[in-house]
Amino acid sequence: MVRPRYSWDELIPVEETYAAAEFLVSTWYLISRADPDNFTFRKHEPKLTELLAMNLKRLIANSGLTGFWQNEDQEPYPDEQNQIRRIKNDIKYLSNASSIRIELTFEFKKLTQSSLSTYRSDKGMRRFVDGNYAKKMPLAVMVGIIKDDPTVIADKLYKSLSIPAIRSELQMVHDSKGNYIRRPSDVLRDIAEFDTEHRRPSDKAPKNGTTTIAHILVTCPKQSYA
Repeated sequence: MVRPRYSWDELIPVEETYAAAEFLVSTWYLISRADPDNFTFRKHEPKLTELLAMNLKRLIANSGLTGFWQNEDQEPYPDEQNQIRRIKNDIKYLSNASSIRIELTFEFKKLTQSSLSTYRSDKGMRRFVDGNYAKKMPLAVMVGIIKDDPTVIADKLYKSLSIPAIRSELQMVHDSKGNYIRRPSDVLRDIAEFDTEHRRPSDKAPKNGTTTIAHILVTCPKQSYA
């Protein structure tokens, strides 16, 4: 299956999307280097994302962005028994500045060579594939928090997502050239390591039928590795 022929300009405000992702990554490095003790790899993910979100909100006036950031917002949705459940998104950027609304969800996961399966699981990527994260949104972002060599981790993740059984489990879709993984990233070039594209249930899919996940890696300060 190939994604219906929509350009990214028809699906998202490209410049604002790129600027939001760039601001998130630059803020991570700004505050983690200034406060390495609070950004050690040993810290729990919610604590790290809470600190990051607080600073995204604090510094947004200097970013040129016109939207706003949310952290751990709870969204109600009916499950299969029509009972109301709630999901928590790590960090989300929202804006109506352009003619196309943006709701860009960033899901953070600690990532090592031994935790690739967790990154891909229903606690990670599958929240966007068969879960309720980024419903109706054509683009979402996985952010791997790492302490190892980013090149090694990126290559290990790339290889794991290239396994046919995993591609099938994650409902991955190839592009017009037959590529299941787009490297470099289409929209977040120079920010994300690569993109993957996934079919979703019709009630969760955007108009193009699939959600693309951009995969970003951010490192913890080196002095916090011990």
